[in-house]
Amino acid sequence: MSTASYAPIPPIQPRAGGPGKDHRVSPRNHGDGLLTKSGAPDGITLHSTFINPLANPKGIKLGCELCGKPAYIQCKDCRVTFYCDKEHQSTDFRGIHQKICSMLIPLRTPITVLGSEEERIHREKQTRHRQIQLLELSKTEAHKKLFEGQYDLAIPAALQALRFSMDVYGQDSIELVPSYLLLGEASIGLKQYPQAEDYLSLAKWAILKAPNCENRIRSQMHRNFGLLYASQGEYGEALAQLAQDIYYASLEKGPENILVLGGFFQLGNVFHKQGKLEQVTTVFDKVVSIWKAALKANVEVLDEAQQAEAVQMLTTIYSYRTNYMTSPTGPAEVNFTLGQLHFIYGRSEKAKEYAAKALEVYEAALGREHSLTIEARNFFKAVVAGLQGSNVAGSGGRGMSGGSLSAGRRKSNMA
Repeated sequence: MSTASYAPIPPIQPRAGGPGKDHRVSPRNHGDGLLTKSGAPDGITLHSTFINPLANPKGIKLGCELCGKPAYIQCKDCRVTFYCDKEHQSTDFRGIHQKICSMLIPLRTPITVLGSEEERIHREKQTRHRQIQLLELSKTEAHKKLFEGQYDLAIPAALQALRFSMDVYGQDSIELVPSYLLLGEASIGLKQYPQAEDYLSLAKWAILKAPNCENRIRSQMHRNFGLLYASQGEYGEALAQLAQDIYYASLEKGPENILVLGGFFQLGNVFHKQGKLEQVTTVFDKVVSIWKAALKANVEVLDEAQQAEAVQMLTTIYSYRTNYMTSPTGPAEVNFTLGQLHFIYGRSEKAKEYAAKALEVYEAALGREHSLTIEARNFFKAVVAGLQGSNVAGSGGRGMSGGSLSAGRRKSNMA
C-alpha cells in the first residue's frame, strides 16, 4: 500500500548532493492546520540565511523541512536544512532540530570522494548507525512532547523519526508503525481527526501485513484508536480499544509491568468522562500501585519520554485524588511515588519536596509509627543524604551526588 493512498502527502524534497529519494511521509501542507505557527520564544535565537529558490543549481529543489513547499530559508548552523518561512523553522527548531542540528550534517553533506570499496562499506555502516541513533532520539523527543501536551512540537520530531525509519528499514517495513502512531497521537491532540485516521490506518495496515508483529506495537495501535474514539466522544469504542491495548501489553511483559500503565491510565480517563468515579478510582489505584512497585524495585531504566509519561500520569491522578477523595493519604501516596521517580533519576531537590509533603501528611493522618510513615521517613532521609553528598562533592569532597546515588540504585533506602 502506498502512503499516498490515504491523504495528500507532499514529498520531502531531495537535498543538494543527497541521494535524491522521494520519501512521501505526511499530510502537512499549510492549509490543513496541522502545524501551529508561532515565533521563536524568548531566549531562543534562530540562525538562518535567506535563499532564492531560483538560484539553486539545475535539477535541485530545496523544500521546507515541514511542509515540502519551496524553501526560502536555510539553517545557518547546519546549512543542510531548509524552510519555507521563519514560523516553520521555529516549530521545527523547538520540536527536534535544536537536538539534531549538527548530527544532520554528515548525513546530508554530499560525498565528494568515493574512495575504495572498503571505505564505502565503512561509510555505509557509519551512516546507518547515525540514522538509527537519530531515529531513536527523534522518537524519544516526540513521545516526550506528547506526554507534555505539546502536540504541535511533537509533529517535527515524529516526522524525523518517520524519515529515518524509511531510510533504515524501507518504506513498507513494520518499523514505520511507531512513527505513524506518534503522528496519529499528535494529530488527535490537535483534533485533526482526518489526519489521525490516515496515520492510524497506515499503522493498522502495516500490522495486518506482519503476522509476527510484536504485542507491544499492537498494544500501542489499540491505545491510539482508543484515544481517537475518546476524543470524539465514542466512549464505548474507546473502552473496547483500550481493553485490547491492556491485553496485548500484558502478553508482552505481564499484567503488572509498567507497559500496561498507558492503557489503564487512559481507561481511567474515559471512565472519568463518563462520570464513573468508582471505576476511575479503582483503575487509578492500580496505576499508582504498579508505578510505586516498579520504582521501588528500580529494575527498569526509564528514558526521558517514559519519565515524562510517569509524571503526567501521577500528576493527573494526584489532582483526581485531591478533588474526589476525602482521605489525605491518597494524594500523599502519589507525592511519595513522584518523589521516588525524581530521586532515581537524579532530581533530588524535587524528590525532597515531594517526600516532605508525603511524610507530613502520613505523620498527621496515620501517626509516626505507621508502616507508611516509616517508609516515607526512611525515603526522606535517603533523599537528604543524597543532597548532602552532592553538596560535599560539589565543594571538592568525596561525597556521592544525587545522580550517582540514583545510578547506584540504593534500593535499601527506599524499602
